[in-house]
Amino acid sequence: MIKIYKKALLKSARRWFGPDNSLWVLQEDNDPKHRSRACMEWKCENGITTLNWPSQSPDANPIENVWGAMKVKLREKRVFNIKQLARHIRKIWRSLPETMAENLVKSMPKRCQAIIDNDGDWTTY
Repeated sequence: MIKIYKKALLKSARRWFGPDNSLWVLQEDNDPKHRSRACMEWKCENGITTLNWPSQSPDANPIENVWGAMKVKLREKRVFNIKQLARHIRKIWRSLPETMAENLVKSMPKRCQAIIDNDGDWTTY
């Protein structure tokens, strides 16, 4: 995970926000790999602030919808090795319409209200 942080996270964040890591906050799910000691230390050493996130919150995390859409498209592909898999994933990622991201962001108020209405339990999102 640290390799991804070093190679992609900082590069992307600096492109969008410049070198000051205090200008943005990282939101991750609670997957154990994000919470490993090595990852936590690396984020601390690099001044990266993370958003506290509920442990069971897929309804509040629109990226889950993106992963689902990507998995559907990936199932249509024939994959014989890791290189092909990586190539297909990148191609599918690039093919996702911007409107998908826009609509997912726009859905956040309704998602949050649904979570509140269900006392934090599962919703239809």
